[in-house]
Amino acid sequence: MGTVPFPADVGLIGNLSDCHIPDGTADRLGDELSCAVLDELYPNLDFVARKSNRHIDPIHKHLQKGRKIVLTEDPNLHLVWNYGTVYLKPLPHYLLSHSFWDQNLAPGSEHRGNALGFVRSYERLIRYPSDFELAKEAQLIPSSRSPPSLPPGQQPQQQPQQQSTEELSYATFTAFIRYFSSIADADVAPRWHFGQVRLSRLNWAVRILQPRAAKEKGFLHRLFYQEQFWQTGQFLNEFAAPLLFVFAALSIILSAMQVVLAAKSGDDTGSWQVFGEVSAWFAVVVIIVLVVVFIGLGAIMVGIWAWQFRFGYRSQKRNRTDIGPANMKTGPGGV
Repeated sequence: MGTVPFPADVGLIGNLSDCHIPDGTADRLGDELSCAVLDELYPNLDFVARKSNRHIDPIHKHLQKGRKIVLTEDPNLHLVWNYGTVYLKPLPHYLLSHSFWDQNLAPGSEHRGNALGFVRSYERLIRYPSDFELAKEAQLIPSSRSPPSLPPGQQPQQQPQQQSTEELSYATFTAFIRYFSSIADADVAPRWHFGQVRLSRLNWAVRILQPRAAKEKGFLHRLFYQEQFWQTGQFLNEFAAPLLFVFAALSIILSAMQVVLAAKSGDDTGSWQVFGEVSAWFAVVVIIVLVVVFIGLGAIMVGIWAWQFRFGYRSQKRNRTDIGPANMKTGPGGV
């Protein structure tokens, strides 16, 4: 791979309404691109995510699955999803500049692997013209320059040729982004060996493994990869359904047990003997069915967890055998 992953003539910085890159941007690349928590979880990330950089749904597919796009500036949250939400970090305009890559993201630089993986993720997110339009609506890609509106009757002034520019189109964007499609995992940071990751699983990974980068952020980050509940009502709404299910099931079991005891304690010689016998056996059957359902659900959950653990262990073992030596040679930042 060359110094810059794309040629100068396809750089998009000149097509944007804001072409200026503020001073000190290179000094903030760690905060802008580093995925410290996920990089630290990387040796065990196979257990909670699929190790494939192509495991990224395009934007239209996220919307089809009922997920709303939530913008984030935290690189650790980019491509993390949870039920009806997917977190995406907008594509910074300085990563569209050929000169910025040449000066600050050369091979061997600290943040090159993070930058390559991050921009590559947008090649997976934007695969069709509809994805491009949705990305512009969601402000995921920098806005292109458009001519200023003029009062009626006023003629536009002649502008120097170097300041004129066209509206950023899908064809122009794909001419730039396609150069990131063939970037290998050996050239990107460890986090970008994976695609999108489920937030609920990352929460459990943080609670169990307690990565140092998460603990440094505060107590809540030792329990959650990303806190989801900001009010007590949100927490109750999340867990109300399963708690009501358990409460209803236990109520039915207790009611059935009361029927059994009442039927058995009654007079067996009375005219209600047959009804009492039927009620007692029906209550016993209800209890057995509920117990079987509880055991079945528990077995399914344990089975799914065991299957995922087995898959993760095999993937981790295979990756350590095949990819580990290559990563040790090239390093996380690639060549």
